[in-house]
Amino acid sequence: MASDANGEPSAGEATSHRATRARRLWRRWGWLVRWGGTAIGILYVSTLIHVANVKAAFATVSVGAMVAAVALIAASQGIGAVRWRSALRAYGARSRPSLMTAVRLYFVAGFYNTYLPGAVTGDVVRAVVARDCFGEHGTTGALAVVFVERVLGLFALFALVVTGVGLSREVLGIQGSLRLWSVVGGAAALAALLMLPLGRRLARFLPGPIARIARQLPLVVSPLDFAAATLLSLATQLAAVVTGWLILRDLHPSVTVADALLIVPAASAAAFLPLTVGGTGAREAVFVLLGGKILGMSSDDAVAASLLLWISTLIIGAAGGLLLVLGAGAPPAAPAAVEPTPDCPRA
Repeated sequence: MASDANGEPSAGEATSHRATRARRLWRRWGWLVRWGGTAIGILYVSTLIHVANVKAAFATVSVGAMVAAVALIAASQGIGAVRWRSALRAYGARSRPSLMTAVRLYFVAGFYNTYLPGAVTGDVVRAVVARDCFGEHGTTGALAVVFVERVLGLFALFALVVTGVGLSREVLGIQGSLRLWSVVGGAAALAALLMLPLGRRLARFLPGPIARIARQLPLVVSPLDFAAATLLSLATQLAAVVTGWLILRDLHPSVTVADALLIVPAASAAAFLPLTVGGTGAREAVFVLLGGKILGMSSDDAVAASLLLWISTLIIGAAGGLLLVLGAGAPPAAPAAVEPTPDCPRA
């Protein structure tokens, strides 16, 4: 370990040591924090609802709405697979999974993300499968791409929230704070988006820990593909918004797509919180808060909407699990399952 003239560790080494220690503590005790946060969220929501009323709300939502919701979530998985291929090419992958293979792998990853704690296992699986696409860079490049996808998804969430705030015509009591936080979150997400292609160039202007992350970001070799991946992220999140709107509409007929733009992305963002398991508890609390303030929904109807949206996701996750069991989601062995990129022909 490097040290200064007095034999003490340098400031950089000390910071790195503290960061390593924090990561170890989180790996050891993070599960307790996540399950504890989930339990608190569930207990809070349970004090606001009556189970019988929630069951009655379930019956209000038509079978057609649920079928359409499941179909939209399936479509968003397909769009996500196209985004993955665009992101791979944007960051210089020498080859990419074929579209059909990418869709299968995306569904399988959805199974892992849905049914295993952490909501990132499926992304790691995709990165491992795609490691050969980067040649000598291997797993590092593939992991960087799935990290980029996560950031793009977060940016899309806040972009839709900001859009919903802008489209809302009513002056609501919560809207002042919602406007503020949507602008703050949108600005932060936009900064993260810009950081992805410009991170290495901006690293010297950033504080220590963030600068180290920025220096490790890969270079964008195809800006057009990066822009396409960004637009596709908006499409995946918009599909989730329409899904939520279909369910909310059966429970509260006056709901508009603009209302759904305020509620669904904010609830989806709960899945990014490391303090719960898959956003459970936090997601329902967001539906109760915003559904009540924006739509005047009862807590029972709001929780029912949240759970039905979650059930739609579980169904698609289960479909990915079925593909895995049947072997359709296994890493491709045939050369035809992988295609070279135009700029980097396969060796």
